[in-house]
Amino acid sequence: MDFFVGTYTRMGGPGIASCSLDAGKLSLRYAVELPNPTYVILSAKQDRLYSVSSDSASGGPGGSAAAYAVGAGGLQLLSRHDTVGTGPCHLCLSPDERFLYTANYQSGTVSVFPVAGDGAIGEQIQFIQHAGRGPHPERQAGPHAHQVTFVPGTSLLCVIDLGLDAVMVYEQDPQTGRLTLHDRLDVEPGLGPRHLVYGPEGVAFLLHELGNQVSVIVRDAGKWTTRQTIPMLPAGYAGKSTAAAIRLSADGKRLFASNRGHDSIAVYDVAPDSSLALAGIHPTGGGGPRDFVLLDDRALLIAHQDGDVRLASFDPATGLQTLDVLNMPGAVCVCPVE
Repeated sequence: MDFFVGTYTRMGGPGIASCSLDAGKLSLRYAVELPNPTYVILSAKQDRLYSVSSDSASGGPGGSAAAYAVGAGGLQLLSRHDTVGTGPCHLCLSPDERFLYTANYQSGTVSVFPVAGDGAIGEQIQFIQHAGRGPHPERQAGPHAHQVTFVPGTSLLCVIDLGLDAVMVYEQDPQTGRLTLHDRLDVEPGLGPRHLVYGPEGVAFLLHELGNQVSVIVRDAGKWTTRQTIPMLPAGYAGKSTAAAIRLSADGKRLFASNRGHDSIAVYDVAPDSSLALAGIHPTGGGGPRDFVLLDDRALLIAHQDGDVRLASFDPATGLQTLDVLNMPGAVCVCPVE
């Protein structure tokens, strides 16, 4: 199988790295230069790749979003446009792939772009500025949009804002792509929500970066409510750690969430009512597990920000076991080609 890795070029990473996993071995195929592409996604047909970048396309302030055609000859740049907002860190396509949305962390903003028939993105058509702050004096001095993701089967876009301790929900106009605020979920002050993953209809699991916890949230009567919040770290752990990535197994029976600092992945059993029970916390073998993907119930690819991509097996009884390591400075996201 092939997969893409986004890397921090400021930490020595190559940009967007195309990699392969063959017979249990990881290898680098080629790389495309782009400043700090910290999140990359593929179109439904896997023939277009979209990435954020810390640097603008025009030389102005803020970052940018880029679109590439995926082919046998590698990635071919289709277009790149400014997000205007600083620190773009996440992006998603609308369900019909006619629009692209970016979450801009440093400025606490959301950027909206049209997507042409060939996959190229056009000039920005909407820019939303969040306002407010949370109790953390450094990490929550202002808004920090961290993820954009559509509620499955709807035109509702969730924007997870770490700085506001909130999930902002926007209604998308399917024709224009523009967003209008619909509702919001406010979590316990100081938790600093980062990413969510969807479970059964009406349920999502929300990871809190600053609080090192995971919440079960439920959408009912047009709004999210919090049903349960559970720790990600061992009881009594006093070291510095922040939560990073969250994934649900294909069968929906296990939830995985990574800790940077403690350098581990917490595994939860998911009950039929979507409540969580901590099953174990397992060392990943590397430093700063910023992102990971589940290849199946027994294998993971883990992007360690401190310098590698790691193939690991998982067993509930014995935890994670490293199978192979690919040196990759500043590895921060993994995107498999399915």
